[in-house]
Amino acid sequence: MNGQEDIAVQERAGRDGQPGALGERLRRLRGSAGLTLQQLSKRSSISISTLSKIENGQLSPTYEKIVALAIGLSVDVSELFGQTPKPVPLGRRSITKAGEGIVHETPQYVYEVLNGDLADKRFVPLFTTIKAHSIGEFRNLLSHAGEEFIYVLEGTVVVNTEFYAPYSLNKGDAMYFDSAMGHACVSGGDEDAKVLWVCSHVTLG
Repeated sequence: MNGQEDIAVQERAGRDGQPGALGERLRRLRGSAGLTLQQLSKRSSISISTLSKIENGQLSPTYEKIVALAIGLSVDVSELFGQTPKPVPLGRRSITKAGEGIVHETPQYVYEVLNGDLADKRFVPLFTTIKAHSIGEFRNLLSHAGEEFIYVLEGTVVVNTEFYAPYSLNKGDAMYFDSAMGHACVSGGDEDAKVLWVCSHVTLG
């Protein structure tokens, strides 16, 4: 997490509501891969101390860090959110009923991962609540590999990016941008904003 890494974990997985569930999954996946903290740190470019805090439920990583962990572990992003993807032949489909996605919360966002049971997706769809109301709530702009699409469902979203002036999106507006460009979204109104946030799938090694 580039922003507020010392904030206590606020992560929830599905309906279990148990703090630190993501940390437990990370530890299990790291063990299955036969990796030490040092080795995963090198693969993911995440410090050993940060990895230790995630595994011990002491901080809740941003999507940026989750992508880096998935790359380092050579797993699908969905596995870190608590769903084991199941490969399906041609004609595959996945349905997520309202409110039944895997939920992960950070100080700035609440992500609900949609269709996480489907493996090898080309993009990751997220129903996201934007809790941050000031760019000051981010220590740095976030960045990771890929591309992103945002469609505003409720409220106003101010998109801050590295190479452009902040831009306000209202209900029904959309934006597509390069994820490698530093970015952070904040709610521009009194209420938290809600968006459909789609991130391109990261090719795993």
